[in-house]
Amino acid sequence: MVKNAIAYVSRKKSRTRIVLIILAVVLTFLYACTSILKQSDNLEKTLYENSTSKIYITRKGNNGYFNKKDLEKLNSLKEVKEIISEYEYIGKLKDLKVVETNQAIQRDDIPDEYKNVLNVLSTNDVEKTTLFNSGIFTIKEGRMIKKTDRNKVLIHEELAKINNLKLKDKIKIKSIDQDKGIEYEIVGIFNGKKQEKYTGLSSDFSENSIFTDYNSVAKDLKTDTVTKLTVVANDKNKIKELSKKIEQLDVNNDFNIETDNNAYKETLESISSVKYIIKIMSYLIIIGGIVVLSLILILWLRERIYEIGVLLSIGITKLEIITQFILELVMISAPAAIISLLLGNLVVNEAISKVVATESIASGNILPTSISTNILVFTESYLILILVILLSVLFASSMILIKKPKEILSKIS
Repeated sequence: MVKNAIAYVSRKKSRTRIVLIILAVVLTFLYACTSILKQSDNLEKTLYENSTSKIYITRKGNNGYFNKKDLEKLNSLKEVKEIISEYEYIGKLKDLKVVETNQAIQRDDIPDEYKNVLNVLSTNDVEKTTLFNSGIFTIKEGRMIKKTDRNKVLIHEELAKINNLKLKDKIKIKSIDQDKGIEYEIVGIFNGKKQEKYTGLSSDFSENSIFTDYNSVAKDLKTDTVTKLTVVANDKNKIKELSKKIEQLDVNNDFNIETDNNAYKETLESISSVKYIIKIMSYLIIIGGIVVLSLILILWLRERIYEIGVLLSIGITKLEIITQFILELVMISAPAAIISLLLGNLVVNEAISKVVATESIASGNILPTSISTNILVFTESYLILILVILLSVLFASSMILIKKPKEILSKIS
């Protein structure tokens, strides 16, 4: 059977090329879809672990502002690994423009001081903020702000582009109720798109989001004011225990204490949306591959009825004949696999740029990150292709399976 399969594949070059193209296309897209699904699962797991190892404390009322000293007792809890301070406010750039685009909400009642504004997030650990930790924003140029940095800032690539800003340039940021503001040095330029707010202000946009070190703001304001504290637990399995201890600090009436975060929920929803789309695409590719391959095989098997009859007349069984057909396609799938492996990552990148463009996910976190991951994913994809081949051959060969040898032989007499 193997010799016959090799002989047929070698002899029928035009047919071999057609099947090769079909198998290569099917395998390439299967590889792309499987890659995205695999990495989405990994990202989902990472996000879940991050969101369940932290407690978020915000103030009820008072516009969300509070003093860190109000929660000094947090430092006495042995379950606390780290406390991250965040101070978020509406700011303005001196002598620079903000990114303007179509607003989901149009407002005519915005006061002048709230026009052309930015969303400024000052924190003592930018890398652990939800937007960077979840991969929504990623550094494109430069570096992340370090804990020891002072007067450093990260800006979006679009904001940098319209103002011709680059690394090491200095910009002045002030809150809407300040006159002077603070001068910062640009150490990093990031990209990405977050879930937009709908207030009608320019600060809603990802492009008008900037990040600064908290200590510089605290020094300028001469206060320890924050809008959120993120409490990182030593042990994520004891997060409920830590949450109860925080609630016992006599602050529960004034503060919201949550073990979840809406930004993580939004990201997980985005990942689920992408996974749903990719799964539908995978099913369509598999079904489409089976249908197209089966139709082609049916046409070709009708032309091979004489060959089938001869094989039956010399004692070859139906199972052996079908095995030969399967071997022929498996042989053709070998060079198809090489083509797919070379083109696969290109298709993955293109698929992510198209599918994830409208979602709040950084594409870099979905792409396979190691050779071993690529090999594993490609092997899974190739096994699915073999299943497609088996089902296609069985479906196309049903005309042989349901007929008796005499009926087949009578057609060639």
